[in-house]
Amino acid sequence: MISSLINHKLLRVTIPLQNTMGSISLESGCILVDKVVLRPSALEDRQMIFEWLAHSDITSSMIGPPTFPDQPIPSWAEFLADYEDYYFDGSAPEQGRSFVIMVDGEPVGQINYGEIDGERRRTELDIWLKSERHTGKGFGSAALKALTSLLRREFGVAEFVIRPSTRNPRAIRAYEKAGFRRIEISPEEAIARYGPGDYTDDTVMIKSAGNN
Repeated sequence: MISSLINHKLLRVTIPLQNTMGSISLESGCILVDKVVLRPSALEDRQMIFEWLAHSDITSSMIGPPTFPDQPIPSWAEFLADYEDYYFDGSAPEQGRSFVIMVDGEPVGQINYGEIDGERRRTELDIWLKSERHTGKGFGSAALKALTSLLRREFGVAEFVIRPSTRNPRAIRAYEKAGFRRIEISPEEAIARYGPGDYTDDTVMIKSAGNN
């Protein structure tokens, strides 16, 4: 059953030790030193995940002034409205699910997918790390590869969307390493196709099935 896999299975992906593309292994199991594990988030993780987004040393590189005045830091109430219980309790896996990114037993970030469009076999992803000290190590790219592989296999998702700000080149590079590519699309067309984005200068990035 899909929901049982989403709720209970640990997803493990090897981070290549060299700066090269390596193979991905998704399986349940223990954490090794060079592994990233996606643990399904629980309701008790929600406050922690919010703090990483809104009150960490990495917040200013993603949201809020002075760089991102168009995307203010959310309040706790606003976060709860965006990330409802099903993201954390697995009660509606087709609507969305959050995972804690684990490295060597330590939580280093969160990754989630939103509602799956069954007709277009498409979903949008979001990701943020816990702190600056966890950036630049391939954790985010590895987590994206793991989650897209799971969703492709379990839900038949064929297209993945992620929309960073053009002002966040570090995120764009990480997403490119995970197999996403930028597409040329007008803001109006992007809203019509994918709905409103988070930023006034969204960079629309797509990963198609089979693109590692």
